[in-house]
Amino acid sequence: MHEESGPSWGMRGLRKWLGTAPETRDELLKLVQDSRRFLEPDTVAMLEGVLDLPATKVREVMTPRTSIISLQEDDELLDILHVLIESAHSRFPVFSSDQPDNVVGILLAKDLLPFLTEPSAKVDVRALMRQPLFVPESARSDQVLRMLKHTQTHIAVVIDEYGTTSGLVTLEDILEEIVGEIEDEHDNVDEEAQYIVPDHAHTTANSWMVQALTPIEHFNTVLDADFSDDEVETVGGLLLQEIGLVSDLQGQVIELDDWQFTIIEADARTIHLIRAVHK
Repeated sequence: MHEESGPSWGMRGLRKWLGTAPETRDELLKLVQDSRRFLEPDTVAMLEGVLDLPATKVREVMTPRTSIISLQEDDELLDILHVLIESAHSRFPVFSSDQPDNVVGILLAKDLLPFLTEPSAKVDVRALMRQPLFVPESARSDQVLRMLKHTQTHIAVVIDEYGTTSGLVTLEDILEEIVGEIEDEHDNVDEEAQYIVPDHAHTTANSWMVQALTPIEHFNTVLDADFSDDEVETVGGLLLQEIGLVSDLQGQVIELDDWQFTIIEADARTIHLIRAVHK
Protein backbone atom coordinates (compact mmCIF):
# COMPACT_ATOMS: atom_id res chain seq x y z
CA MET A 1 0.00 0.00 0.00
CA HIS A 2 1.39 3.37 -1.01
CA GLU A 3 2.13 5.60 1.97
CA GLU A 4 1.15 9.25 1.60
CA SER A 5 3.96 11.76 1.73
CA GLY A 6 4.20 14.38 4.49
CA PRO A 7 3.37 17.43 2.36
CA SER A 8 0.37 15.67 0.75
CA TRP A 9 -0.98 14.69 4.15
CA GLY A 10 -0.37 18.25 5.37
CA MET A 11 -2.39 19.79 2.53
CA ARG A 12 -5.24 17.35 3.08
CA GLY A 13 -5.18 18.15 6.78
CA LEU A 14 -5.20 21.87 6.04
CA ARG A 15 -8.17 21.53 3.68
CA LYS A 16 -10.03 19.63 6.37
CA TRP A 17 -9.08 22.29 8.91
CA LEU A 18 -10.50 24.95 6.57
CA GLY A 19 -13.74 23.02 6.18
CA THR A 20 -15.61 25.53 8.31
CA ALA A 21 -15.17 28.99 6.82
CA PRO A 22 -14.28 31.70 9.37
CA GLU A 23 -16.82 34.51 9.57
CA THR A 24 -14.71 37.28 11.11
CA ARG A 25 -11.16 38.55 10.76
CA ASP A 26 -10.37 37.44 14.32
CA GLU A 27 -11.60 33.93 13.54
CA LEU A 28 -9.42 33.86 10.41
CA LEU A 29 -6.41 35.07 12.41
CA LYS A 30 -6.98 32.35 15.02
CA LEU A 31 -7.29 29.78 12.25
CA VAL A 32 -3.93 30.87 10.84
CA GLN A 33 -2.33 30.68 14.27
CA ASP A 34 -3.81 27.21 14.85
CA SER A 35 -2.45 26.01 11.49
CA ARG A 36 1.19 26.05 12.55
CA ARG A 37 1.41 22.27 12.21
CA PHE A 38 0.57 22.56 8.51
CA LEU A 39 2.56 25.68 7.59
CA GLU A 40 6.13 26.90 7.88
CA PRO A 41 6.70 29.37 10.78
CA ASP A 42 7.70 32.16 8.37
CA THR A 43 4.52 31.62 6.37
CA VAL A 44 2.38 31.87 9.50
CA ALA A 45 4.21 35.05 10.55
CA MET A 46 3.60 36.66 7.14
CA LEU A 47 -0.07 35.70 7.15
CA GLU A 48 -0.40 37.25 10.61
CA GLY A 49 1.31 40.38 9.31
CA VAL A 50 -1.09 40.64 6.36
CA LEU A 51 -4.13 40.15 8.59
CA ASP A 52 -2.84 42.79 11.04
CA LEU A 53 -2.42 45.48 8.33
CA PRO A 54 -6.06 46.65 8.34
CA ALA A 55 -5.78 47.29 12.09
CA THR A 56 -2.50 49.21 11.75
CA LYS A 57 -2.77 52.96 11.17
CA VAL A 58 -0.11 54.52 8.96
CA ARG A 59 0.98 56.82 11.80
CA GLU A 60 2.17 53.69 13.65
CA VAL A 61 4.66 52.75 10.90
CA MET A 62 5.68 56.14 9.51
CA THR A 63 8.94 58.00 10.07
CA PRO A 64 7.95 61.08 12.15
CA ARG A 65 8.56 64.61 10.86
CA THR A 66 11.45 65.22 13.27
CA SER A 67 13.33 62.19 11.87
CA ILE A 68 12.86 62.95 8.17
CA ILE A 69 15.95 63.64 6.08
CA SER A 70 14.72 66.27 3.64
CA LEU A 71 15.60 68.99 1.15
CA GLN A 72 14.23 72.43 0.42
CA GLU A 73 13.11 73.55 -3.00
CA ASP A 74 15.75 76.31 -3.14
CA ASP A 75 18.71 74.10 -2.06
CA GLU A 76 21.92 74.25 -4.13
CA LEU A 77 23.35 71.15 -5.83
CA LEU A 78 26.39 70.85 -3.53
CA ASP A 79 24.15 70.93 -0.45
CA ILE A 80 21.86 68.30 -1.99
CA LEU A 81 24.78 66.02 -2.87
CA HIS A 82 26.04 66.24 0.72
CA VAL A 83 22.64 65.09 2.01
CA LEU A 84 22.50 62.28 -0.56
CA ILE A 85 25.94 60.96 0.36
CA GLU A 86 25.47 61.25 4.13
CA SER A 87 22.05 59.59 4.20
CA ALA A 88 22.47 56.99 1.42
CA HIS A 89 18.74 57.37 0.71
CA SER A 90 17.28 57.29 -2.79
CA ARG A 91 14.18 59.46 -2.30
CA PHE A 92 13.85 62.77 -0.46
CA PRO A 93 10.84 64.91 0.43
CA VAL A 94 11.26 68.51 -0.72
CA PHE A 95 9.82 71.14 1.61
CA SER A 96 8.53 74.53 0.56
CA SER A 97 10.88 77.43 1.24
CA ASP A 98 7.88 79.63 2.13
CA GLN A 99 5.92 77.05 4.16
CA PRO A 100 8.55 74.89 5.89
CA ASP A 101 5.99 72.36 7.18
CA ASN A 102 4.65 71.51 3.72
CA VAL A 103 6.12 69.00 1.28
CA VAL A 104 5.91 70.18 -2.33
CA GLY A 105 7.62 67.28 -4.08
CA ILE A 106 9.76 64.13 -3.94
CA LEU A 107 13.28 64.20 -5.40
CA LEU A 108 14.76 60.93 -6.65
CA ALA A 109 18.53 60.65 -6.34
CA LYS A 110 18.76 59.09 -9.81
CA ASP A 111 17.31 62.27 -11.34
CA LEU A 112 20.49 64.10 -10.25
CA LEU A 113 22.85 61.73 -12.12
CA PRO A 114 23.16 63.98 -15.22
CA PHE A 115 24.46 66.79 -12.98
CA LEU A 116 27.14 64.83 -11.12
CA THR A 117 29.81 65.60 -13.72
CA GLU A 118 29.30 69.32 -13.11
CA PRO A 119 28.91 69.90 -9.34
CA SER A 120 28.90 73.66 -9.89
CA ALA A 121 25.93 73.50 -12.27
CA LYS A 122 22.66 75.17 -11.31
CA VAL A 123 19.92 72.72 -10.47
CA ASP A 124 16.25 73.63 -10.35
CA VAL A 125 14.87 71.22 -7.77
CA ARG A 126 11.31 72.27 -8.64
CA ALA A 127 11.76 71.05 -12.22
CA LEU A 128 13.19 67.67 -11.13
CA MET A 129 10.96 66.71 -8.23
CA ARG A 130 7.98 64.36 -8.62
CA GLN A 131 4.42 64.94 -7.45
CA PRO A 132 4.08 63.66 -3.85
CA LEU A 133 1.44 61.21 -2.73
CA PHE A 134 -0.35 62.44 0.41
CA VAL A 135 -2.10 60.15 2.91
CA PRO A 136 -3.81 61.00 6.22
CA GLU A 137 -2.46 59.77 9.56
CA SER A 138 -5.65 57.81 10.10
CA ALA A 139 -5.28 55.77 6.88
CA ARG A 140 -4.97 52.00 7.28
CA SER A 141 -1.66 50.46 6.26
CA ASP A 142 -3.34 48.09 3.79
CA GLN A 143 -5.04 51.06 2.09
CA VAL A 144 -1.73 52.90 1.76
CA LEU A 145 -0.04 49.76 0.40
CA ARG A 146 -2.76 49.59 -2.27
CA MET A 147 -2.26 53.28 -3.12
CA LEU A 148 1.51 52.89 -3.43
CA LYS A 149 1.05 49.88 -5.70
CA HIS A 150 -1.60 51.62 -7.84
CA THR A 151 0.50 54.78 -8.32
CA GLN A 152 3.78 52.82 -8.67
CA THR A 153 5.23 54.96 -5.90
CA HIS A 154 7.62 53.96 -3.10
CA ILE A 155 6.97 56.79 -0.67
CA ALA A 156 4.01 58.78 0.67
CA VAL A 157 3.78 61.96 2.75
CA VAL A 158 1.66 61.56 5.88
CA ILE A 159 -0.35 64.65 6.84
CA ASP A 160 -2.33 65.50 9.97
CA GLU A 161 -5.88 66.83 10.16
CA TYR A 162 -4.64 70.37 9.42
CA GLY A 163 -2.76 69.36 6.26
CA THR A 164 0.67 69.71 7.90
CA THR A 165 3.36 67.12 7.28
CA SER A 166 3.59 64.70 10.21
CA GLY A 167 5.79 62.03 8.67
CA LEU A 168 6.74 59.78 5.77
CA VAL A 169 5.83 56.19 5.03
CA THR A 170 7.61 54.01 2.50
CA LEU A 171 6.76 50.77 0.76
CA GLU A 172 9.51 49.13 2.83
CA ASP A 173 7.90 50.36 6.08
CA ILE A 174 4.65 48.58 5.25
CA LEU A 175 6.28 45.43 3.88
CA GLU A 176 8.26 45.17 7.12
CA GLU A 177 4.95 44.95 8.95
CA ILE A 178 4.31 41.77 6.95
CA VAL A 179 7.70 40.08 6.68
CA GLY A 180 9.61 41.64 9.58
CA GLU A 181 12.60 43.98 9.57
CA ILE A 182 14.34 44.25 6.20
CA GLU A 183 18.04 44.95 6.71
CA ASP A 184 20.15 46.44 3.93
CA GLU A 185 23.78 47.49 3.63
CA HIS A 186 22.99 50.97 4.98
CA ASP A 187 21.14 49.82 8.11
CA ASN A 188 23.01 50.13 11.39
CA VAL A 189 22.28 46.85 13.15
CA ASP A 190 23.69 48.21 16.44
CA GLU A 191 21.85 51.52 16.20
CA GLU A 192 20.36 51.47 19.70
CA ALA A 193 23.84 51.24 21.23
CA GLN A 194 24.70 54.57 19.57
CA TYR A 195 21.59 56.44 20.71
CA ILE A 196 22.89 57.35 24.19
CA VAL A 197 26.55 57.50 25.29
CA PRO A 198 28.11 58.93 28.49
CA ASP A 199 29.34 62.51 28.07
CA HIS A 200 32.90 62.17 29.38
CA ALA A 201 33.76 65.72 28.35
CA HIS A 202 31.21 67.19 30.76
CA THR A 203 32.08 67.78 34.40
CA THR A 204 28.74 66.43 35.63
CA ALA A 205 28.60 62.67 36.17
CA ASN A 206 24.95 62.43 35.18
CA SER A 207 25.48 63.72 31.65
CA TRP A 208 24.90 61.91 28.36
CA MET A 209 25.13 62.69 24.65
CA VAL A 210 21.82 61.71 23.05
CA GLN A 211 20.98 61.35 19.37
CA ALA A 212 17.83 63.35 18.54
CA LEU A 213 16.36 60.26 16.86
CA THR A 214 16.48 58.32 20.14
CA PRO A 215 13.01 56.87 20.81
CA ILE A 216 11.55 58.33 24.02
CA GLU A 217 10.74 54.80 25.18
CA HIS A 218 14.44 53.85 24.82
CA PHE A 219 15.54 57.03 26.64
CA ASN A 220 13.15 56.25 29.51
CA THR A 221 14.39 52.67 29.77
CA VAL A 222 18.12 53.43 29.67
CA LEU A 223 18.09 56.52 31.91
CA ASP A 224 15.12 55.70 34.13
CA ALA A 225 13.14 58.71 32.92
CA ASP A 226 9.37 59.05 32.52
CA PHE A 227 8.64 61.19 29.46
CA SER A 228 5.42 60.60 27.53
CA ASP A 229 5.59 59.37 23.92
CA ASP A 230 1.86 59.76 23.26
CA GLU A 231 2.29 62.74 20.91
CA VAL A 232 5.91 62.47 19.73
CA GLU A 233 8.21 59.47 19.44
CA THR A 234 11.77 60.83 19.68
CA VAL A 235 13.74 62.96 22.14
CA GLY A 236 14.32 65.54 19.38
CA GLY A 237 10.59 65.68 18.76
CA LEU A 238 9.96 66.10 22.50
CA LEU A 239 12.23 69.16 22.58
CA LEU A 240 10.76 70.66 19.40
CA GLN A 241 7.30 70.21 20.89
CA GLU A 242 8.43 72.12 23.98
CA ILE A 243 10.21 75.06 22.32
CA GLY A 244 8.20 75.35 19.10
CA LEU A 245 9.70 77.13 16.09
CA VAL A 246 12.83 79.14 16.87
CA SER A 247 15.26 80.86 14.55
CA ASP A 248 18.34 79.11 15.94
CA LEU A 249 17.96 75.63 17.45
CA GLN A 250 21.63 75.07 18.26
CA GLY A 251 22.52 76.13 21.79
CA GLN A 252 18.93 76.15 23.06
CA VAL A 253 18.54 74.91 26.65
CA ILE A 254 15.29 73.20 27.64
CA GLU A 255 14.32 72.28 31.21
CA LEU A 256 11.94 69.31 31.48
CA ASP A 257 11.11 67.69 34.81
CA ASP A 258 14.47 67.10 36.52
CA TRP A 259 16.39 67.07 33.22
CA GLN A 260 18.27 69.80 31.39
CA PHE A 261 18.62 69.36 27.62
CA THR A 262 21.09 71.38 25.55
CA ILE A 263 20.92 71.20 21.75
CA ILE A 264 24.53 70.59 20.66
CA GLU A 265 24.06 70.07 16.92
CA ALA A 266 21.19 71.24 14.72
CA ASP A 267 20.48 72.79 11.35
CA ALA A 268 17.74 75.22 10.43
CA ARG A 269 15.03 72.56 10.58
CA THR A 270 16.19 69.57 12.60
CA ILE A 271 17.90 68.70 15.88
CA HIS A 272 20.73 66.17 15.56
CA LEU A 273 22.58 65.88 18.89
CA ILE A 274 21.57 66.70 22.47
CA ARG A 275 23.31 66.82 25.84
CA ALA A 276 21.04 65.48 28.59
CA VAL A 277 21.92 66.25 32.22
CA HIS A 278 20.01 64.75 35.13
CA LYS A 279 19.86 67.34 37.91
